[in-house]
Amino acid sequence: MRRRRTTDAVPDDRSLRVKIVRRLARKKVVGSHKKQVDTVKNWFAASEQGRVESLIREMIRDPEAPLEGYGGSRDNVRLTGIDDAKTYIEANGGDLPWGLRED
Repeated sequence: MRRRRTTDAVPDDRSLRVKIVRRLARKKVVGSHKKQVDTVKNWFAASEQGRVESLIREMIRDPEAPLEGYGGSRDNVRLTGIDDAKTYIEANGGDLPWGLRED
């Protein structure tokens, strides 16, 4: 059995951002459907959760990212729109989830 190098196991931020947006898009977290940041980070492996939370908070502040804080506490997130998510995923080299593909 081949051992993985530690650098292979750690995804870069760009691919992790795409994974976050893909999961939110697949679950159609848009409009009045929102998720808590803690819920979203728990969709990922324990080793990635800290970085996922940091990236979500960065993406909320990034006008180029299709993610926005929602609600009074701002600890809820949602996509700005499914089309925005599709554009972001494709522009960053990701594959669209099955429910969003047009083929």
